[in-house]
Amino acid sequence: MIDSALELLKLAGVGILAGLFSSVLANRDHRERKWWEMRVSAYQNAIEALSDLVYYYDKHFKAEIEYRELSEEFRQQLDAYWEQSFPKVRKYADSGAFLFSEAANTALRELMKDDVEPSYVEHLDNNLAKARKCLNRLVESSKNDLKLKPSLLERLW
Repeated sequence: MIDSALELLKLAGVGILAGLFSSVLANRDHRERKWWEMRVSAYQNAIEALSDLVYYYDKHFKAEIEYRELSEEFRQQLDAYWEQSFPKVRKYADSGAFLFSEAANTALRELMKDDVEPSYVEHLDNNLAKARKCLNRLVESSKNDLKLKPSLLERLW
């Protein structure tokens, strides 16, 4: 009787330890996946906003160097891109260290630097180049930063 009770206690102890171990592993895996999903969303939103800024600067720059006037309707559409995108990019630049790699964070900070250009065309050209560079660097950083790593459970197998 004592032997069977001792065996039951051993089995219960093993069961509790196995349950705790698997719970800890599953919880850790879940937190890592949630963190990865949050970073994916941040990269996706930042890349979309940067793409809109590139489009905005590109259309204005081309119109200026070709001495063309943009129609009022098209200018309003471009302004809408700017008004939606620039605040997002600025916020991502401010919170970049939390969500992005150091390379991506540096690219966002460089984009937000205010440069003094002598003319409007140079302002557009400079900001277009900075936005394109930032967009390219964020895309490259996202490829490296968002690679799926095998979970701890997958590594054990």
